[in-house]
Amino acid sequence: MFGDPFYHNSIRNMVAVFGTIFNNISVVKRDGSNKVLSSARVPLAYGPRQKFLARIESRPDLNSPNVAIKLPRMSFEITNLQYDTNTKLSKNTNQVVNSTVTNKRDKYLGPVPYRIGFQLNIITKQQDDALQILEQILPFFQPEYTVTVKEANGVFKADTPITLTSIALNDDYEGDFLSRRAIIYTLDFETRVRFYGPKSASGFIRTVITDVNQFSTNAIMEKITTTTNPTNAQPGDDFTVTNTFSFPTVPDFQRVTITTGSTATYQANESVTGSVSGATATMVQQSNLTASGSTLKLGGLDANFVVGETITGASSSAVGTIATVTDLPL
Repeated sequence: MFGDPFYHNSIRNMVAVFGTIFNNISVVKRDGSNKVLSSARVPLAYGPRQKFLARIESRPDLNSPNVAIKLPRMSFEITNLQYDTNTKLSKNTNQVVNSTVTNKRDKYLGPVPYRIGFQLNIITKQQDDALQILEQILPFFQPEYTVTVKEANGVFKADTPITLTSIALNDDYEGDFLSRRAIIYTLDFETRVRFYGPKSASGFIRTVITDVNQFSTNAIMEKITTTTNPTNAQPGDDFTVTNTFSFPTVPDFQRVTITTGSTATYQANESVTGSVSGATATMVQQSNLTASGSTLKLGGLDANFVVGETITGASSSAVGTIATVTDLPL
């Protein structure tokens, strides 16, 4: 099940995409005449809001700017991850793309869909700052905002909706006059992430050979060879298909059963010859070997072997009498 390690940065990429949406929000300060006094970009960081609230509350010296973090700011984090049964695909689904290697295609297992939840926290000291930030976000979510996400390290692209599911407000204004106020707007989002399995490479099929066999004897009656023209055609190229019909008298392979008086062991890839037909072939495989006989798979025939003749190995000198002959396709 698990082979070589692989990593497509699926969740990491989604975190980057989500953060990029909110990394260019600013808060503007104005005077009574609506003149702009200052404009500051709101910092955004990945992490739980409790981490930033703890920094806000840690203030041994209220006059030191190095202790408490500055507000406003935003943080976001992953809240949940669960399988998406609504967009489930077949377990055997694969995605195939052209490979950077000549005459190869890359195949990816999947994708497998999951739903992932994000939480965005807006932390400010003043309500107006929080409302400015909120108003720069909400018009784009109705309730979803669709982005194009690169998947499997940029191999695939998918339009992915990010849906705003809820908004909550927490105004922490309890304590004495020395306590820092923290207004927190919490926005919950849900989106999808698709996971891909390992990549494997496969070649292109440019030649197909079809054998038409006689049903009872399995003898080859016709051979159809289908090839692309040109023979090095690539996916997306314009090409034609050529069919070549032939009527071979000699099959690609024959399976013969032989009888012997004792164990006769033939050598792989040795030449064998028939005593009556004069046919020669290469001994590809010997199986079912016993003292009384065995089965031979023969290839590279120049003529058909016949029942009743003896078949002799050129190197092993093994001899057997052919009992049956069966034509085999390529």
